[in-house]
Amino acid sequence: MLKILWVEDEYSEQKQVSWFSNRSVCVKTSFDQGEEAINSCLAQFDLIVLDINLENSEHTDKVKALAKQFKITEQEFLQESGMNLFLNLREHGFPKEQIIFLTANADINISRIDELRESYRQGNDDAFDEIIGTITNELSEESFKKCSELIEAEDIEGLCQYLENHFNNLNDGNYQNTYNRFCEAYRRCRIEPPKAINKSLNESQQHLNHWLENNEKNDYLVLRRGIIEGCNFLKSHIEIDDNNIQFRDFIKTKNNQLAIDIPSRDIKNYLDSLSQFLAIKQPNDQNIQYRLFLRTIVHEWEENIEATSLKEKYPQFFSKKQPNYFAKMNDIYTFAWLIKMTRNWTSHASLLEPLNPQIIAFLFLVNMRAMFRLPKVIQPYERVLLRCLSLSPTNAIDFQNLNNNISYAEKNVDGILASLKIPEYKEDKNGQQMFDKNGKEILKNFGEKINAIYRQNTGNPYADEHNYKGFLLQYFWVNQKYSLRNLTATSDEFLPTLARHIYNDSFS
Repeated sequence: MLKILWVEDEYSEQKQVSWFSNRSVCVKTSFDQGEEAINSCLAQFDLIVLDINLENSEHTDKVKALAKQFKITEQEFLQESGMNLFLNLREHGFPKEQIIFLTANADINISRIDELRESYRQGNDDAFDEIIGTITNELSEESFKKCSELIEAEDIEGLCQYLENHFNNLNDGNYQNTYNRFCEAYRRCRIEPPKAINKSLNESQQHLNHWLENNEKNDYLVLRRGIIEGCNFLKSHIEIDDNNIQFRDFIKTKNNQLAIDIPSRDIKNYLDSLSQFLAIKQPNDQNIQYRLFLRTIVHEWEENIEATSLKEKYPQFFSKKQPNYFAKMNDIYTFAWLIKMTRNWTSHASLLEPLNPQIIAFLFLVNMRAMFRLPKVIQPYERVLLRCLSLSPTNAIDFQNLNNNISYAEKNVDGILASLKIPEYKEDKNGQQMFDKNGKEILKNFGEKINAIYRQNTGNPYADEHNYKGFLLQYFWVNQKYSLRNLTATSDEFLPTLARHIYNDSFS
């Protein structure tokens, strides 16, 4: 899922499987290769794992120049060159929290203290007790008593600092490993040092896996990776066949002519903008970044683009006379209507806020299914983004319960309309009630109803709060209620899989 850059000069496939299992890892086996990856394609990676001692690297011109610059031998430079790569990463703005040293050049006890801190922050009492037991087993009676007092006082940071000072004092006057000296320099600057795992620890694989899993639970990182992979795939998808751009089916026609032209290069530029939008470093206020990103996603759905154009182009798929009524393209129509409505909502108000990775992932997924012709099977980038929606989707959707939930959602919206004194019937541009050719009043559909609620509440500081994210999710179901079998199928195709991932949140 997340992409890892691993710089290790003593690489073997067995080591990779041992440390990373089946994760996506890009391996660089020398200092020069690691530096090149950092300087040229850093955006491809979410996590970085570095060895400190890269002494088996070639003595290239670059290595010779750096060794000469710092007046040390080439071998001395390579033995600590992982630190050079770390500082290079930081100069590129790569977050320290997403970098870890996997090295023999870290004090075993200091590495354990790092794990002690992490287990406390994670609330993992079992891991905390195991680590503190291992550390204190080597302490004198006096030091053990001091640690017990700090634990009793719940001063865990004081405990970690005491232990660090204790083990550093043991090394005082003796050779200190590279990582310890690097950490001391960080602490003198009052900066928390980077994290390291000592390879020789019996529990080192467990600690690395724990660090990787914590990052894999980070919805921001998962969302960003899914978007990058999605944009890269879709660019190659339309390069294979330009007709895979489905977005053109939504262009309005005027006098039997398309209102606008959409060249492939514009779509590729659009995908490039999206793929580079979310920074690798998570912002303090993610809502602002999500707001700007969402506006960029929906920006293409301007006034010359309408969901109804799809019905005009393919009337055979939307005719009630057809045996598979609404079965073939209603999902695409639903996705387009969702995005068009989201564009209107985000252009003039912030009623969908606070935004979160779940709603961004959902809207990105349906937007791309509307804009591009994709197979029914789930694409790899979609599997990544589905993790943002739910790690535990429902296994199956009961057909009768779903019908009941849809009915309740429609009644709830009707009740809100009544409380706001918004008529259920459609009105023309002059505000006059609309009737069909038989004189029967034309009622608003669910989408038009929630849109009317949005318009009524926009700019009204006294308006009641409503779950507009929930309205969007419910529209997904209500607009496809005549083809619910497509949503409740137990297959692994995209549509029913998406349905299982959003079902619980749609009617909560």
